[in-house]
Amino acid sequence: MFQLNITDLLSSYTGDSRELAFSGEVLPEYYSDLIFTKPLDFTVKLVALDDGIEVIFEKLQTEIIYEGNTHIISLSDISRTFKEQFDPLAPDDIKFIENGNIDLKEILHEEILIAIL
Repeated sequence: MFQLNITDLLSSYTGDSRELAFSGEVLPEYYSDLIFTKPLDFTVKLVALDDGIEVIFEKLQTEIIYEGNTHIISLSDISRTFKEQFDPLAPDDIKFIENGNIDLKEILHEEILIAIL
């Protein structure tokens, strides 16, 4: 659902960027622990790096139920990096580009949980 093909950006120059927007319902089974009571709405900027892609969530808004409690989520300027190859000097870099695609599912889940915990 949130997998993006970024091959054009990878073959472009460093600093090149694209902006994408999403607004829509998230099915209850998509995340086992989150129930979306309002549509997920986000704008993301993708920036080409020398060795990957920087993903910047410019805006992320929704409302969810987590463990029986309702939470309004409103985030901005969240940055994550996807690398083309594993860097042993940066072992915490666990997001990778696979076959020219990045998947935002895990990042969205993590950022929503960080916002409410």
